[in-house]
Amino acid sequence: MKKPLLYLFLFVCTISLFSCATNETITCYLPNNTITSNSPLVPGGSLQLKAAAPNNLEVSYSWSGPNNFQSALQNPIIKNVTASMSGVYKLKTIKGICESSESTVDVQISAPNIPCNPDTNTLIFNGDLLNPRKVSTSTTNYNQNFKIYASSLSDQITIEFASEERPAPGIYRICSDCPTSFLAKDQVCVTSKYPVMATEGLIYLSSSNGKLTATFCNIIFYISSTSSYKVSAKLTEN
Repeated sequence: MKKPLLYLFLFVCTISLFSCATNETITCYLPNNTITSNSPLVPGGSLQLKAAAPNNLEVSYSWSGPNNFQSALQNPIIKNVTASMSGVYKLKTIKGICESSESTVDVQISAPNIPCNPDTNTLIFNGDLLNPRKVSTSTTNYNQNFKIYASSLSDQITIEFASEERPAPGIYRICSDCPTSFLAKDQVCVTSKYPVMATEGLIYLSSSNGKLTATFCNIIFYISSTSSYKVSAKLTEN
């Protein structure tokens, strides 16, 4: 009886000598991500980061960026951006022990170079002795396109945007061929009291503490082929 038990013991010992173990890390990789943004932006705008969803993969998202920005959303939005939020934003996607390589997108946020600096809520008519003219301001989008009004007893300026949605900060071109049904998203119609329509110039729209400010410098209003005037202003909604 002892002999078979001895053979069995030797057999078990032989197998154990040829067994192996490993501490190697098992890794795998996900496809690279395609990411975009709506950069460049001006301060006060909303940064929109977007990642194309990988085909047939349920992954988690890991964004990082300037000012210790972190997000687990696929398409995060950062409101009221400042210039300090400029820089490189990065994304990894993760599924279990698998992760993608890091994708990057460069975001630029800077204030436009406005060539004039009028006092807040004033109109300046080029060459007029009554400058600056104080005005009150208001905004509306009730059943119509979004508008910024500036008015006094003798003056009125209206800036009308392309939709009823509150406009994003940025630089807008004055359309010389209004009505607003033909406006592109980066265009505005500007009219004065008489009414006379502005035909040339830019509107610089910014936002601070939830209040919009429209600044413009020497935009041109044509009265006739031989008569025109220029107006500058800085209009902040109340």
